[in-house]
Order: sequence, then C-alpha cells, then structure tokens
Amino acid sequence: MKKTLTLIVLVGALGLGTAGCSRSHSQYAYDGKIGEDQVTFTEKKYSFIADDNILTIKKPDGRVIKYADIFGEDLKLECVEITANGQTTKYTANNEVGKPILEEAQKQFDVYMQQIKEIRTNQGLENLK
Repeated sequence: MKKTLTLIVLVGALGLGTAGCSRSHSQYAYDGKIGEDQVTFTEKKYSFIADDNILTIKKPDGRVIKYADIFGEDLKLECVEITANGQTTKYTANNEVGKPILEEAQKQFDVYMQQIKEIRTNQGLENLK
C-alpha cells in the first residue's frame, strides 16, 4: 500500500512539474492567405509534455507542404511532407537526401512564421483602434 501511494504521489508530482514546461505557440495560430498561398498553423496538444506544431501551405498549383515541429516545441523542424500530383513524400534530417531539404524547409518555415506574427500583430493593433 505504501509503495502504491508513493508511486501515485511521484506520478502526480511529475505531471505537475512538467505542466509548466510546455510552450504555447498559440500566438501563431492562423488560417488564411499569405500572398497566393493558403496558410494554416495549428498546435496539436497531446499531453503536458508533447505538442506538435504544424504549418500547412497549400500552393496555387495544388502542392501541399506540411512543416512539422514534433519534438521540443522549439519551432525547429523534424520533418516536412510534400504532396505533389497525388504523391506524398516525407523528409527528415536522418539521411543525406532529407537533410538539405529540411534545411531549406526550415528557412521557408521561419519566413512564414514571421509573416504570421506580423499579420497577427497588425490585426491586434488595428482592433485596438
């Protein structure tokens, strides 16, 4: 009984201790146009510890690019999926093909995130008037 109670207390403390570790990127929540691209940023929450940050870009030519920050909530990409002509290819930094693609995808992701931040800031300032 004492071991069970100790385990329950430790699990509860761990849950409370990590609750503050989760970063929120809700300031980037967005669903709209940037230039000709349809842009959606979503933050999927799974637990106190893990979230996914997904930026989805739908290009005018039909391509869909999904940029995914899966680990660490640091807005650093772990993978990118590109769907073109009905075929989806997933790239990660774990191999020689994926590494340069992910490096370029990170640059694109950073630009979109900056644009979203500017749009959201301008909307907020405009709404204050």
